[in-house]
Amino acid sequence: MSTPKIDIRNVQKSFGTKRVLENVNLTVEKGQSMVILGGSGSGKSVLLRCLLGLLAPDNGKILVDGVDTTRLNEQQRMQFMRKFGMLFQSGALFDSLSNWENIGFMLTQQGVKPSKVRQTAIDKLALVGLEPRVADQKPAELSGGMRKRVALARAICMEPEIILYDEPTTGLDPITSDVINDLILKLKEDLGVTSVTITHNMNSAFKIADRIAMLYMGKIIANGTVKEIKTSDNPYVTQFVNGLAQGPIKVGQR
Repeated sequence: MSTPKIDIRNVQKSFGTKRVLENVNLTVEKGQSMVILGGSGSGKSVLLRCLLGLLAPDNGKILVDGVDTTRLNEQQRMQFMRKFGMLFQSGALFDSLSNWENIGFMLTQQGVKPSKVRQTAIDKLALVGLEPRVADQKPAELSGGMRKRVALARAICMEPEIILYDEPTTGLDPITSDVINDLILKLKEDLGVTSVTITHNMNSAFKIADRIAMLYMGKIIANGTVKEIKTSDNPYVTQFVNGLAQGPIKVGQR
């Protein structure tokens, strides 16, 4: 059997007396699109930060290509994290920089010549469906959907093997959201990347996922294909997927 691209084993994370993640186990195969669902406070963002190395789990292992990233020193971690690209929920673009400077920020930090950084940024903009003229504009000159695409171009600038998506369609209208969904699928096919997405958007989840996992109160309570999640008999999954106000999940428990 091949080594999973991502293998999360018995991960726990607490903040003070509050246990946020409890014995989380999740495997993502190479080239797979995994979507993680869950209400507010379920632990999705904490799990993503642990995966990215921004937080250290209290217990458990996070293996990427078979390497336990929780045991790496700072220098090793910085090198290893080059495998990852990240699309933040807000986009997290620098307003004072042009779009090409935003996209190629890490290349600039590594001393790459500005002319090469700009051309690389233009190439990445093409991959997300934006014209070269966008490169010299600033984020404030763009629509929300275009800013999200620029942020996605930045996420793929270093040619990562894994892309993490944090609520990629939040704040976007349904049509623009579907454009982003199509781009996520396109990057998976064209670049062969492995992706992990956290989202509340069920239409997005069902479109981009190969598998879906659901977090509830820090635990994975379901993990399956889109069809399996849609037809799950778990009452928590059914309630969340169908957006029902009445059910096992009470207001204030999410």
